[in-house]
Amino acid sequence: MVSPQTDNISVGPPGNEEAISILHVDDQIDFIEMAARFLEGERDRFTVETATSASEGLERLSEKSIDCVVSDYQMPGMDGLEFLEAVREKRPDLPFILFTGKGSEEVASDAISAGVTDYLQKTPGSEQFNILANRIENAVHQTRTEHRLEESQRRFRTLLSNVPGMAYRCRNERGWPMLFVSDDCAELTGYDQSEFVDGDVSYGRDVMHPDDRDRVWESIQDALESREPFRVEYRIRSADGMEKWVWEQGQGVFDGGEVVALEGFISNITERQRAQERLEYQSSLLEAQMETTIDGLLVIDEDRTVVSYNDRFVEMWGIPDELVATESDQALLDWVVEHKLADPEEFLELVEALYTNPGETSRDEVRLTDGRVFDRYSAPVVGDDGTNYGRLWVFRDITERKERERELERQEFLFSRVQEIADVGAWEYDPQADEITWTDGIRRIHGVDDDYEPTLEEAFDFYHPEDRDEITRAVTSAIENGEEYDLKLRIVRPDGDIRDIRTRGEVSTDERGETELVRGVFQDITERKEHEQELVEEREKYTTLVEQSHDSIAIVQNEEFVFVNTRMTEITGYDEDELLGMPFTEVITPEDQLLVQDRYERRLDSDADSPPSRYTLTFETKDGRKRVVEVSAANIQYEGAPAGLASFRDVTERQRYENELEQVNEQLEILNRVVRHDIRNDMAVILGWADLLEDSVDDDGQDNLEKILTSGEHIVELTEIARDYVETLTSGEEVEIKPTALRQVLTNEITIRQEAYPGAEITGDGSIPDVDVQANEMLSSVFRNLLNNAVQHNDKDTPVVTVAAEEREDDVRVTVADNGPGIPEMQHETIFGKGERSLESSGTGIGLYLVGTLIDQYGGDVTVEDNEPEGATFTVTLPKADPPQQR
Repeated sequence: MVSPQTDNISVGPPGNEEAISILHVDDQIDFIEMAARFLEGERDRFTVETATSASEGLERLSEKSIDCVVSDYQMPGMDGLEFLEAVREKRPDLPFILFTGKGSEEVASDAISAGVTDYLQKTPGSEQFNILANRIENAVHQTRTEHRLEESQRRFRTLLSNVPGMAYRCRNERGWPMLFVSDDCAELTGYDQSEFVDGDVSYGRDVMHPDDRDRVWESIQDALESREPFRVEYRIRSADGMEKWVWEQGQGVFDGGEVVALEGFISNITERQRAQERLEYQSSLLEAQMETTIDGLLVIDEDRTVVSYNDRFVEMWGIPDELVATESDQALLDWVVEHKLADPEEFLELVEALYTNPGETSRDEVRLTDGRVFDRYSAPVVGDDGTNYGRLWVFRDITERKERERELERQEFLFSRVQEIADVGAWEYDPQADEITWTDGIRRIHGVDDDYEPTLEEAFDFYHPEDRDEITRAVTSAIENGEEYDLKLRIVRPDGDIRDIRTRGEVSTDERGETELVRGVFQDITERKEHEQELVEEREKYTTLVEQSHDSIAIVQNEEFVFVNTRMTEITGYDEDELLGMPFTEVITPEDQLLVQDRYERRLDSDADSPPSRYTLTFETKDGRKRVVEVSAANIQYEGAPAGLASFRDVTERQRYENELEQVNEQLEILNRVVRHDIRNDMAVILGWADLLEDSVDDDGQDNLEKILTSGEHIVELTEIARDYVETLTSGEEVEIKPTALRQVLTNEITIRQEAYPGAEITGDGSIPDVDVQANEMLSSVFRNLLNNAVQHNDKDTPVVTVAAEEREDDVRVTVADNGPGIPEMQHETIFGKGERSLESSGTGIGLYLVGTLIDQYGGDVTVEDNEPEGATFTVTLPKADPPQQR
């Protein structure tokens, strides 16, 4: 209904699905990228453009259509309020939200005074983006609502001033007393505006045609009862007595459920009614001719309503009668698209193009799903005065004609293109004329010139000597006995190249049964035979690989085994015939079935996250035994359909060994703690008693007592080394390597060893670099064992140990040199237990083995060399730690 009121304007709720384009301006790149992800993730209809400065934001506004601007306050060059002022110059009504981390009453007050749409302070967490999304929706919704309201009012004013006819407001009574009519009422009815409003003229009694009054009243009352708009066509008599057809559209104005008025619009459709009458007349003439044609005819008016059709049209398309009765062109299109067309998109594209351009004509071909082909012709239906009344569609079944054309094209294709594409040629031999004809394809296969014309004997000469007799007998038998042949032979080209060919021959006889022609096809199959041989070799190779594999291999399709190798039958205990067709979950223990089923389905689902391709599960064999297997799975195509390929490696024994090893490690750790605890306690007692004896023994016994004390202290030290060694070997976790301060660790150990060995000279040569190396807390054990080794294995009265450290580009070298007996050269490589990696290795003890183990973990190296003039030098190389990232 057209109404001056705006209460019925639909502007849509804030949550509608209309797209919203947002420009977010903030100099914090990470923040706006995060905000964009949250906003677009929160609302599918949000599209976020970003800019890192106000000037860049203005460029974005000039380039793109933006529905809302979100801006920070503090930005380089131009702050948020200055940016707002620049935006308002270009887009005065564009929603602008100040989204800033600078939260103060002064900023908020300035923003509101400057005319921001909304103000929002940044807060930690993602909830702020939910609030921002709601503020954006509300701002855009409000602006769009105002625009739509303005547009609606503008259209209404334009409609009243430009559309012929009259707008009105009246009471719901039979005389239709008018409360308001527009200025156009005089042109339509011949009466002035005041005559209707004052009541001098009754629209219902004086203007509306008497024969139409009751019908119009009932139609309007029905619409009011259901609270729907009404549309009616009827006749009026103007003030000068002229009869006109009018179209009225309106609706009721309700107050508390009561109709207080009607509002609507009445327009003159007299000319349209006359045109309709002319169209009906022309349609009747057309209908008389439509049934006499062999073509299917369909006439659609300008409103895309079915005006007419003939029986041939319905018969050709097989359209149900009830569908034709709807007179809906769209319903017909939907039906043929769903049931009849081989290429519906192309069909619809042309239909819509012609309706968009009503003056155009068109002719094309339409293919149906049942193989038929229709010739489609369409032209506008134009009256004598040039009025376009719709469109005529003409369909003619040209299936038989197209089949004949296709057959002719096929023949031409065989004698031209196929020869080039498939290395095929055709030949024909006339026994009566003793003439043989080759096509270009055969000449190309034989490697001869395009104008080469052989005799039958010359054609035989091309065949390989070993095949020549066979082809001669076949052609002779075809000529004399009418026997066809199909042979795979070899020919030799003039350049000596041997080609594998397939030649086929058939016989055409005359009415007396005598051979008239022998014709056939000649094909070069050299590459195909080579490819077939390659396929055979590849198949044999992969079959051998699969069957010789130590792993079980299976292919699963539709959740069932479709291929298994011999190893799969061995590990499951089922025969191949039993496994094929069996659901793959039947060989898996119940506790693993859901896991495997889930990963199998995810692997075949292209939209799901890819599951791990390698994992461990447990088989349950035919006789009920459990076997632990490692699985490696992947998607493949098997016989043209998706499938899963999986290999299974039996790791039952390895799993058992790992479990046993874990138990041994646990026992070793317990033993280490118990032994170390008992030894330390016992040695504490022994050393205590030995200290008490120091004043009770004579000078001869002092040396022996000193040896007892030294050995006891060494035993206690060995327990510490044993602890470090066991913890290093039995730790189930990956060793943590981190930056470790070399100077602190090495200086500390030198000081402790100096106090522990007052009779030795332990000194540093030069300063120790203040640098971090790749190591951990165990680095102190490395230097402790090297220093202990240098003193304890020294045969001099005063052991001398010198420590030096040198920083290089990528690493640090630490040397520990002593004046002891040295180490034989044959033990230089084995002293750290390298190679054997056991306590029985040829090293000098568990301490040095621990040193070698730790340095390997750090990614470093440890070596031993002779010290000049006597003793040994141990060199430890440690990689430097990576410098911290610059921020």
